[in-house]
Amino acid sequence: MRAGRSSHAALTILSVLALLWSAYVGSAFLAPLTLALFLVTLFWPIQMALRDWMPKALAIIAALVMLIAVIVLLSSATLWALRSIWQTIGADAQRYQSLYMSFVNWLEKNGIAVAGLWAETFNVNWLLRFLQQTLARTGQTMSFWAVTLAYVITALVEVEHIDKSIAKYSGPHVSQIIRAGTFDLVRKLRLYMGVRAVVSIFTGLTITLIAFAVGLPLAVEWGVLGFVLNFIPVVGSLIATFIPAAFALAHMGQPVLALILLGTLTVLQFVGGNYIEPRISGDALRLSPFIILVAIFLWTFIWGIYGTFIGVPIAIAIAAFVNHIPSCKWLLGFMGAEGA
Repeated sequence: MRAGRSSHAALTILSVLALLWSAYVGSAFLAPLTLALFLVTLFWPIQMALRDWMPKALAIIAALVMLIAVIVLLSSATLWALRSIWQTIGADAQRYQSLYMSFVNWLEKNGIAVAGLWAETFNVNWLLRFLQQTLARTGQTMSFWAVTLAYVITALVEVEHIDKSIAKYSGPHVSQIIRAGTFDLVRKLRLYMGVRAVVSIFTGLTITLIAFAVGLPLAVEWGVLGFVLNFIPVVGSLIATFIPAAFALAHMGQPVLALILLGTLTVLQFVGGNYIEPRISGDALRLSPFIILVAIFLWTFIWGIYGTFIGVPIAIAIAAFVNHIPSCKWLLGFMGAEGA
């Protein structure tokens, strides 16, 4: 009996490792596929609502136009904010160079030599390689979104056919699990993105007001960046907290102001994450903080920055389907999702 349980546990672990390795190796295929499925869960209900007012083809086109508009708007706002911040930093390059040299001199006085290492690492060849890699990543990003949109179009067209195929080619029990899990997942992911949107708007507006209050340059840009970054759990919030404070220290040269800004933004993120989010979502999105961190770092390792964003939705998806599989419900307790 014990040998059978041990074999079953070992087989489960090996299966999970094999799935993770497949996700890592097949990232070019699976990463855009998961994003497409995520987007379909958000826009499929919109498409179905639009079909009450227009034909199916027009409803699909309208849903796609809305999706592309959201993507373009967020991307444009992010690039605008980053460009403005970078131009401000570049316009004051001599000051930052002076700060850097002062920091290097302080390190060398304390027995830490970095000038030689910097000269060996950052040179013209390094800059050329960096520009080449940036262009390559831009091309990969465009390809990623092109493949994702192709998946989304196909899924929106075929979603009803897929539902009928599941009912036709699977048993009643399996079909019920898939349908119940899918509807539960759609509900939870829509709630998840709604909560994140509300908290992101709150964060962006508050960062803008705080920046205006303390006289920090680029207040609107910092607010836009905080709004966008807040959609990335944990990591995005940390970046949105520390980068404005670091900019205030380097650009304005006021350590006290930087500390005040850092403390205020930290309290802001704490209120958003520990008060506003639970009040809106209730127990529907309950997950253990440990599981959230594991999901973020695991999928970041597998799929990079995109994994940082999609890690928590994947954990939500697992909990949604496990909730409808009696033999696997013990996982809900492990994930901290009981009662969700």
